[in-house]
Amino acid sequence: MLKIIICEDNAVCLEKAISATHKALGNFDIEYKICKYLSYCDEMQKDIDDKINKKIYILDIELPNISGIQIADKIRTDDWDSIIIFVTSHPECKNDIFYARLMAYDYISKYSTYDKRLQQSIEKAAKIVGKKRVFSYKYNRTIYRLELDNILYIERINGTKKCIIYTETGHEYEISGNMQDILDKLDESFVLSHKSCIININKVKFVDYNSNTITLTNGEVIDKLSHRKRKWFEKSLLNIR
Repeated sequence: MLKIIICEDNAVCLEKAISATHKALGNFDIEYKICKYLSYCDEMQKDIDDKINKKIYILDIELPNISGIQIADKIRTDDWDSIIIFVTSHPECKNDIFYARLMAYDYISKYSTYDKRLQQSIEKAAKIVGKKRVFSYKYNRTIYRLELDNILYIERINGTKKCIIYTETGHEYEISGNMQDILDKLDESFVLSHKSCIININKVKFVDYNSNTITLTNGEVIDKLSHRKRKWFEKSLLNIR
């Protein structure tokens, strides 16, 4: 899912940003959620800490407690993939953004065709973050490129170094290597649920902690949830907002 995180203390501008977002994403086949804030708060920090969902930030530079630039600095602590769009009533702040080296995607004045410019910026940003993420690997002299969103889980074959990649389309692919090395090549959507199993937590529908089973979105039930991995697995699930 794509999160559009808006931090704007002006009620009129906030509604304009929400409207621009709906207009921009209306023609995209993409699931999105708008998270709106009047100022920086603990709830917003939870969105910043979310490692699962893709994000586009729309930040007003002038805010009551900390500035949009300071919020962007928090975002860039360990997130250089999310897109940040700054909006402001003070065009002279542009140099501050440049010198802060926050990799801002756009800088929009509230006084100059604000609605249209913001809509266009969100549309272009959505095309960037909406690109399919791919897992590439080589096996038996063949290079495979699998869309991450198509992978349900990866399971090691007992007694071997071979693993099977199970996909949403029903195809199965072999890959060699230990589980941690494979996990390191994937993104934060993938978590070890067992020493022999990696799960795409975006594909988890239900977890039964009594039987240690995981039901996936395709209806398949797997019994690969170990007691040692339960705490971290549950934490990863709860981070999907």
